[in-house]
Amino acid sequence: MMWTFVILLAAALSVDSYAIHDHERLNHGRQLKIFLSKNCEKLEFIPADDPTRTLLYWENGRTRMSKGRVSGTGSDRRWYLDKVTYEDQGTYIQRDYWKKEISTFKVAVLPKLNFVKCVAGESLYVSLEGIDLADAYLAFSGEAANVTLVRHGAPVSQDLPDYWNRVQTHSMNIEIRHVNYTDQGHYFLRDSKGRKVSVTRMDLTDHHENTGGNPLMALLLLLGIPAGICCCCRKKIFKKTETTTATLQTSAVHPPPGNPVGPSPPYTAPGHPGGVRLCSAQMLLPHVHVPGCRNTVRWIGRVYNNVVDLFTKLKNLFPLFAGVQPWPQP
Repeated sequence: MMWTFVILLAAALSVDSYAIHDHERLNHGRQLKIFLSKNCEKLEFIPADDPTRTLLYWENGRTRMSKGRVSGTGSDRRWYLDKVTYEDQGTYIQRDYWKKEISTFKVAVLPKLNFVKCVAGESLYVSLEGIDLADAYLAFSGEAANVTLVRHGAPVSQDLPDYWNRVQTHSMNIEIRHVNYTDQGHYFLRDSKGRKVSVTRMDLTDHHENTGGNPLMALLLLLGIPAGICCCCRKKIFKKTETTTATLQTSAVHPPPGNPVGPSPPYTAPGHPGGVRLCSAQMLLPHVHVPGCRNTVRWIGRVYNNVVDLFTKLKNLFPLFAGVQPWPQP
């Protein structure tokens, strides 16, 4: 019994100390999303460039966070970082209430590659991809020149005749105005530590491909499709109705000339005073000729006569049938 308890305790400790390890490679400026375990009480970060430091990014119960944001509750919690930079690459550790490691998540950041086509005279925009403007360096490399356009977030192209008053800096991007064939090439964006953030390849084109669509044409299409369906269905319905009507008119049977129009004469069975009409359709619809009604009356008459003859012969052959009638008498 003692050994069983020890084995179960060891198994519980081994399961409790089990940690999930994962990693992800993201382009600079992409969103980072980490799923928080239900037992997670805090999220720690160890930078890749300084493994001796441990930063607390999130702790359960605290409304303010040093970095990122949390969305969801319970087992559906996520920690978000909108735009990752080189400062965010490292190891993210989730810990429970007892400060035991639940999972580790390693993040590596890569430069982002962009391919842009511009029409001559337009502006080229190079996104900062999450870095501050004060840390931005932008250089151009092409057949026409190899120059630095922005340093520490400020344009330095005023000394370059080809870029005079054409480079403008904004909070989210850097703009190169009135591009021409000499601006074709690669634009390298770096941070304050010289790390490559993005590479943008710009080429000239005659026109842009229209992929957005025309809103007016989309509206007309949405309005036209239901109307077209209704028109088609209406035509089919009317066509089917006309065909059915024509078929009914063509297949109508008229009574032969010379015969009186009206109900067929009643058939009187032996022993039944009055008449019993065997063809009710002819009685209910005197103006419509029902095919086969007269033949049906004749067939029933023949069957009746055969039954009467059969019982007459049985009476003569067997005295047992002397008091039996073909059908009950009134």
